[in-house]
Amino acid sequence: MPNTILTPNVIANEALMVLKNNLVMANLVHRDYEKEFVKVGDTVTARRPSKFAAKNFTGAVDPQELNEGGVPVKMDRLRDVTVQITSKEMSLDLRDFSAQVIEPAMTAIANAVDADVLATAVEGACRTVTASGEDAAKPIKDIAKVGSLLDFAGVPVQNRRLVLNPSHKVLYATDDNMSKVSYAGDGTALREAELGKVYTMDTYMSQNAPYPFGYLDNAVGTAKSFKVSGTAGASTVALSSVTAASATVKKGDCFIVDGYVYHFAADATASTGAIASVVIDQPLHAALTNKDATVISAPTSVGFHRNGVALVTRPMDLPMGNKNAYVASADGLGVRVVFDYDSTHKIDTVSFDILYGVTTLDKNMIVKVQG
Repeated sequence: MPNTILTPNVIANEALMVLKNNLVMANLVHRDYEKEFVKVGDTVTARRPSKFAAKNFTGAVDPQELNEGGVPVKMDRLRDVTVQITSKEMSLDLRDFSAQVIEPAMTAIANAVDADVLATAVEGACRTVTASGEDAAKPIKDIAKVGSLLDFAGVPVQNRRLVLNPSHKVLYATDDNMSKVSYAGDGTALREAELGKVYTMDTYMSQNAPYPFGYLDNAVGTAKSFKVSGTAGASTVALSSVTAASATVKKGDCFIVDGYVYHFAADATASTGAIASVVIDQPLHAALTNKDATVISAPTSVGFHRNGVALVTRPMDLPMGNKNAYVASADGLGVRVVFDYDSTHKIDTVSFDILYGVTTLDKNMIVKVQG
């Protein structure tokens, strides 16, 4: 039987399936998708789920309007993986091409999407629970506290989730009171990440939960808070209002701004509460002036309701003049695949990309665990 011809259509649909199977956090939040084509940087309106009040009937009903309001979301996250390919790869059947090219590419994109959604949730959390130490008698009480805070906030019990950093997973999963569920079947990342339902929350583990890289080696800086300034696209930032005034940041220390996770790429020490310049691990997403940062000084997990955070996706236009491109969409996700030829370097490429935005819908529905 002849091999399936590897057209952009075939590859895009396979890529979409692989992406869906590798997402964890993105499958746990509110999703908004429409088939309107947008460009990077456009602002779209995402639907906010309605809320109603149960009123006492006193002889006549008081009709309530649908309050499914709109939330502006900037479509500023374009995740791309572009791969050089040869006639050798293009001669593979779909299964082998998927294993060699599509799966690694879409796994990288899935990790990036999950990390962005987690970062937005952590940054938007209204309350913080301090994680127990490794020698605590009943560390599981931390999870109970998260559930309790959601209870007091009036958050519905259905569709509550808890996503644990691997460090917290070890801490809580070894507690005798922690229920663990073993799954087998479709092999998706969501199934493999699931630990079971604990204190009203469906519980998962994600390696994309933010943490300082030096935490396991006790090599974390002493800065507890600071403000960030920098130029869009720059690889360095300035820090002000550093607490304490002579605090340090270490290579690998982590902070979040506007839902973007950054790690310092070098050590630095504050002088009178300021650091003039320190290198970060990726270009700054936007121009910032004394922007409050969410400092991640220890492993961080997050408990939330599905309607507390939204992942908003939209398809992008196909490149003008390029017929070797296709957009596949389903279940609130869209993936674009483009074949191209780089005449300067004489190479063929295939690119996979996805455009999306992330926002908090209700901070009262989010609680983080840190420590």
